[in-house]
Amino acid sequence: MSSASRRLALASTNSLSTSGGGERKQCWECQRRRLVCDATRPVCTKCQKAGVVCPGYEDKKPLTWLAPGKVKSRTWKRKPRQDKNDTSNSTAITVSETTQAHVTGQLIHIFPGTELRSVTCDVVEATLYWNEQVYPAFTSNQLASSPWIVPVTIIHYLPLAIQHALVSMAIDHRMHRLSQRKNDPLMTEVRARFHMHRSTAIRALNYSLLDSRLLTTDATMASVMVFLYADLMGSLTVNNWRHHLSGLAAMVAMRGGYENMYRAHLHLHPLLLFTKLTSVLANTTSPADDLYEPIEAYENRDIIIKLYSTGYYPCLPCPNKLLLGIISINRLRHLVATEAWPANTESPQTAAEQLLDAIIEFSPESWVEEKTEMAEEFLHMAQTYQSAVVLYALSSLQNLGVLPSSGGWKAVKTIHCRRLISLLDAAAESRVMRDCVIWPLIVAGFEAKDGGAADRKRVVAGLSGISRTLGVYLPLAAVAVLEDYWMSTRSGWDECFDKPYALIT
Repeated sequence: MSSASRRLALASTNSLSTSGGGERKQCWECQRRRLVCDATRPVCTKCQKAGVVCPGYEDKKPLTWLAPGKVKSRTWKRKPRQDKNDTSNSTAITVSETTQAHVTGQLIHIFPGTELRSVTCDVVEATLYWNEQVYPAFTSNQLASSPWIVPVTIIHYLPLAIQHALVSMAIDHRMHRLSQRKNDPLMTEVRARFHMHRSTAIRALNYSLLDSRLLTTDATMASVMVFLYADLMGSLTVNNWRHHLSGLAAMVAMRGGYENMYRAHLHLHPLLLFTKLTSVLANTTSPADDLYEPIEAYENRDIIIKLYSTGYYPCLPCPNKLLLGIISINRLRHLVATEAWPANTESPQTAAEQLLDAIIEFSPESWVEEKTEMAEEFLHMAQTYQSAVVLYALSSLQNLGVLPSSGGWKAVKTIHCRRLISLLDAAAESRVMRDCVIWPLIVAGFEAKDGGAADRKRVVAGLSGISRTLGVYLPLAAVAVLEDYWMSTRSGWDECFDKPYALIT
């Protein structure tokens, strides 16, 4: 051993040894830190400068307090043997835990930004969501400004049922924008919040309906209307939409009837128009013997058209005469299917032919002359709805045997089928027209069963795109109905729409 190595070894040995009085020459802290201790009593200078409590120079190392739950060392145990199955199970558990952690990290929050959990904050955030994201995007993609669309204001003055219904609608809208899967596992937190606000709205509405003083107030009627739209938007009660309409109809009757409310309550015009348009369009996708008040709608057709003429109704640029044609077709289908055709009048076939002649003779070019803006787009929409109404009349009335399947009518159907597909293709390329063709797409979807796969694919793509853009589920519900019909052996309008469907709102 060299002299240098011998000196180092002796120094190391001496530093760990004790002096003649049994005292250590190295404090326990300096030994732990592998420093040369100055052996100052009672505490060493190095510990003092380092701000460390010097443990001293005793022969036995003093006890050290640990934080609760902290472990310094563990008793060693031999690991049990694992066979291959145990290893695979362990790997599966690890992968499962990793996947769960990944999914948890991807959970979608309700609104972008900071997540505020109180109910009041949900209401405020939903209001901001409607006004800052939904409203601007929706209005910028319309053919014209609409008096029926306004920002959400004075929400703190609205009834509790409307407040929470608006919040649940905002959450539902955002969920649908993020994912078109109804039961997406990443939406667990959001869905729970949605159901909480929906339940609160239901309880508040039930309270108003049970109170005779509140039963027919404007606030209660508005709450029912908002709830109807919320349920249709999310397709929660796609088969129960009539309950809402029946409730509103009963309230209207208690307040003097539809015409009286139209003349005496101007502020309720949006409610009256919304409910009528919902029922009229729902009747087009319902069996002829199970329509919702088609006679009452026909009797009030003048009021409906006056309300409809107030201003552009969003996503429904249907000319007045064509909307009247839809109302008349619904009435004719109902009377024939229920064998209630009035005596001493023209035959159903004569009435149907006269109705179809009026629809075919309608001039989109003349109608668009009164438009000062977006004239070309409105002309396109008028032609689209004209072909759709012609096809609806022919298909639904021939299904009932009112019109014959003659060569002349077959030629008319072929012409308007081709025209409608061409017009829908052009509308799909336009930012302001693509969301306005839900009903014509449904009509084209019915006709696509006898067409080609390309036509069916076009209809599905169009309805899916509208659903994603508007943040509503109804177009996807229409896709489900049409796909079921395409895959079946059924044929005929009432066989396609074999239940009362509300697919447009």
